[in-house]
Amino acid sequence: MKDAKYYLSLPYTAVMRRDEEGDYVARIDELPGCATHGKSPKEALENLEEVKRVWIEDCLRQGDRIPEPVIEDVMPSGKWLQRVPKTLHRNLIRLAQRENVSLNQLVTSVLSEASGARKAKAAVRPAPRQTGLSRRTLKRR
Repeated sequence: MKDAKYYLSLPYTAVMRRDEEGDYVARIDELPGCATHGKSPKEALENLEEVKRVWIEDCLRQGDRIPEPVIEDVMPSGKWLQRVPKTLHRNLIRLAQRENVSLNQLVTSVLSEASGARKAKAAVRPAPRQTGLSRRTLKRR
């Protein structure tokens, strides 16, 4: 059986940003509700380690599933074959010509913009204002 020590040793993804009040908000991507604040990046990350420990221990006590990080061993090649409708293909070629770029450059740019917008939208989550809250307390909010 996996214990707290096991989960705490895993390479979870820590994400940090500044909030509107200038504090630093740190969270663990894989652990919903595992977030905290700090006046400095160092303080936020130190607080996050404590909150992560409490989050994991609470899950173990309650018998809840604890997500593990997905570890990517190999970077993808960056190549794939994508079939699209002929009209879309034609429209993309025309747009690339108007922008004086290759079709490959245009599609890479469009995909990057869409991916960035989707990632930004997913990252906008309210963070709790208090430090050291248990997972149960965070769920009630």
